[in-house]
Amino acid sequence: MRQNLLSQRCMMIWRIRATSLLILYAFLDGGLFVFFPGWAVTLGLAGGIAYVVGILVYLPMLYRHCGYFYENGILSIESGVLIHHRTKIPVSRIQYCVISQGPVQRIFGLCSVRLLLAGSFESVNQITLINGYRLKNGIEASEEHHGKEKI
Repeated sequence: MRQNLLSQRCMMIWRIRATSLLILYAFLDGGLFVFFPGWAVTLGLAGGIAYVVGILVYLPMLYRHCGYFYENGILSIESGVLIHHRTKIPVSRIQYCVISQGPVQRIFGLCSVRLLLAGSFESVNQITLINGYRLKNGIEASEEHHGKEKI
């Protein structure tokens, strides 16, 4: 059912985040090495293995399991690998829709579409800016078609 997958450029953002976490982990592990060298080496190897498994196995699986689909006034969002979430949101529940970009997303031409609902929020992350505006415009057009006032 996932028609609109995330942009392939999101893999690069996820790799940058994972590498940043690995650098922070290595820094902290280096500080631990001063007091407990045996533990530091063991934790360093475990962190390195987790990084490689994350980059080579987890991130491709996450990419395959995340996406969104919009049809007939219902937005379906799928995400997660180990814990899979599938959310279906009728447009009538959406109060406000915002497109946001972080600095790294701006570099890669990606965005996040945040949907504010009554009492909660959902988001579609790491999609191209063009698809983000298409999704937002589709939601707003559907709201107008159902007689809902634009915010």
